Amino acid sequence: MSTTENTTTVIVHEAINEEYEWVQFNKQLRLIRSVKDDMYQMQSILTACFAPDTKKPQDWFRNQSTIELLNEAENSTTDFLVVAKTRVGKKPQSPKLYENSEEQRVGKKPQSPKLYENREKLPNGLRGYYVHRLLVNAVAMWASPRYAWYIYRLLDEIHRQEREEMENKLEAKDKSIQKRIPRSVPKGKEKNYKYMIYTEEMENEEDKDMVMLHLVRRNTKAFTTLLRFTNLTEIGSIAKTYRFQ
Repeated sequence: MSTTENTTTVIVHEAINEEYEWVQFNKQLRLIRSVKDDMYQMQSILTACFAPDTKKPQDWFRNQSTIELLNEAENSTTDFLVVAKTRVGKKPQSPKLYENSEEQRVGKKPQSPKLYENREKLPNGLRGYYVHRLLVNAVAMWASPRYAWYIYRLLDEIHRQEREEMENKLEAKDKSIQKRIPRSVPKGKEKNYKYMIYTEEMENEEDKDMVMLHLVRRNTKAFTTLLRFTNLTEIGSIAKTYRFQ
């Protein structure tokens, strides 16, 4: 089956359950994605790349190139932490590579995001190794350089759509702010007022992709005095606050 047939840039997301979904790029390229942490099932990557049955997900971790890649990621990126808990086959050499999510649940609180994770307790079809999206291309290249190209295109299209969605949200927020400003100024006093807009990150995990926008209106004299004696936290307590979603 040719990979050039019926190729489309439309990404189809098909829910498997609340936490996992199929991400489809064309007829044969379907990957299983963990929605909550943007990790991809390794077996679905191998299947999409038509990897031979002799290649197993755990084999990828034993490659010298993989060991070097993960070692560099662990040493250079503080956002990732890989804790060795599970052993596959023979005891691996340093650096330690494997992680067992079940042991993490009863042990220390796991760090997020992870580079990879062996999710052994999931139902058939979903269980197995999952890798962070930054490692998907490396797994695909190992599985099949030929079909890895389509994995690259899939991830690139997903990221393009995410950027476009974020730009649309920012544009909508900007238009909303512009509509509110005229209503906040007394008629005939437009030149006597100044504004300050600042953002505040949301504390709740479910609101991590949102920001709180604070719009402060003061006339020229009062606004200058406010800046001299009041910090941003105090300004927020007396400002009229808008939350745009």
